[in-house]
Amino acid sequence: MKLIDLRDPAVRAAAVSLFDARYGEMEQVLWLLSVNSRPGLLAGESSPALEALVWTVKSWWGVQGVRFETKAQMARALAESMAWSPDLFGPVPGYGPDGASFACERVAELVGQSMSLGVPRREYSLASKVLHWLMPWRVPVYDSFVRSALGVPASWDHPEAYRKVSAEIFALALAMAEDSAWTGSLEPASPLRALDKLTWWLGGGNAGAAAEVRDPWKVARKLSLRFP
Repeated sequence: MKLIDLRDPAVRAAAVSLFDARYGEMEQVLWLLSVNSRPGLLAGESSPALEALVWTVKSWWGVQGVRFETKAQMARALAESMAWSPDLFGPVPGYGPDGASFACERVAELVGQSMSLGVPRREYSLASKVLHWLMPWRVPVYDSFVRSALGVPASWDHPEAYRKVSAEIFALALAMAEDSAWTGSLEPASPLRALDKLTWWLGGGNAGAAAEVRDPWKVARKLSLRFP
């Protein structure tokens, strides 16, 4: 996949539309979990919604080899070892290089803090995805599909590869800032969320790599969650 394809408005709009048609309800549930995780994060406490977000992201988007214990360990790392403020959850004024640096620092921090609590390996993909859902305007997703779409070599180690992914995604977000029509109508209405859909779809996800969950709202019902 060449970068020029990602800059084509028709390609972008078609990919996001197809993604939303297939996975839209799952997206809504993940956003519900994200929003309901905020009070606990601001209080420095883990919560059932935060644990559910970690494990639902892992389960629905096929992060392989993650132990069940990681659900609680990563949730604790997020809530107890990382600083949070209300502004981190919302939109940002722009997409300069400082934003990419922030994303890399936060993902590396979550990976390290999770390992200090017992997670046995560097869960870069899961950490980026969970942080992306908590801060969808600030943290890009990292996985093999995104790497493929952006032409990042599979041989690169995770920190180096994620720096490249973040730089490319933020550059694309900046270049596309004047055109928001292609990003779709689902919340979160973030360019980084739309770019994740786009790169995931064009990087190989369109081949049916993720299963469509028949009843995604079961997660929310189990926790009696609703939007504030």
